[in-house]
Amino acid sequence: MDSALILASGLTVSRNEFAAPFPHVADEASLRSVAERVESVLRRCGDAGEWEVQHLEALPPVQRNYLLERGLMTPSFAANTGSWRLYGLFQGGRAAVEVNGGDHLRLLTSGPGEVLSDLWATIDSVDDQLETEIPYAFDERWGYLTAHLDDSGTGLRAYATIHVPGLMITGRLGGIALGLVRQGLGLAPLWNGAGGVFQVFNKRAQGTSERRITEAVAAASADIVDQERTVRKRLFRENPVSVRDHIGRALGTAQQAWSVSNAEGLTLVSSIQVGVVMGLIEDSGFGAEDTLRMMRRIQPAHLVIDEVGPGFAGLEDPQVDEVRARTLRRLLAGARAEL
Repeated sequence: MDSALILASGLTVSRNEFAAPFPHVADEASLRSVAERVESVLRRCGDAGEWEVQHLEALPPVQRNYLLERGLMTPSFAANTGSWRLYGLFQGGRAAVEVNGGDHLRLLTSGPGEVLSDLWATIDSVDDQLETEIPYAFDERWGYLTAHLDDSGTGLRAYATIHVPGLMITGRLGGIALGLVRQGLGLAPLWNGAGGVFQVFNKRAQGTSERRITEAVAAASADIVDQERTVRKRLFRENPVSVRDHIGRALGTAQQAWSVSNAEGLTLVSSIQVGVVMGLIEDSGFGAEDTLRMMRRIQPAHLVIDEVGPGFAGLEDPQVDEVRARTLRRLLAGARAEL
């Protein structure tokens, strides 16, 4: 069941060119120099066409949000303005790089399930390619130097996205979060906690190794989803009618509603996927491991790009809620509650 409850893993690595000032204090000439060097390296390294590189200003807001929803762009970079910010996409989304955001370089990668070790192999390879031609700011005592102290050292942030609605509704996440702090880890809601989706991550990148960071995040995530399994079993054992009613109502709403907000859609998908995992919903067309894919599919930018196409008014248009409802009706048309 871990593959059903650990929805995704992600890594970011922050790096800076050793001779250039950090982006937040750099002038335009310095930013341009870094951007041009990085772009030249990306276009030369690897096989032809592996990297798609473009100026951030050239990416329309809906495309930025689409990449953000896929875990291939950070919120701060998506909201960035100013010249000489570049964005590179590696092998269609296997990894990405932000240039001249908070740091000169931020490498990103993510994947479904518990795959931190595999992701590290990918991002480490890209990092090595860049470092052969771009000397990084590095100190023997402090490690890789970054614009934010907490990122210095390894420069690595590891994330595990977990689906824990049972722990959320029973009020146990507060105590869990406090326990994580004592381990140097953090717990933060994704989508403001809608659907019971949270991320476990390391709070500091200093004084440890990349392997220990990924192992700590993976171990903490596994422990939390074990607790989620226990809570779900207890809730169903103590009040099976209430659990079935909650899941059945969610399915009925998703199959019949004509306007669904983003938060409501996430909550509906969450409840339905709990039903799939517990065997209470049949013929949904989605496996227990598809929770995050369904949740991303009903995000505003995904709906505009995948369902509507160009020419749509924008992400805040009320029609997005109608498109979301229509998408849920179509995706879940054949699903039914187990009798």
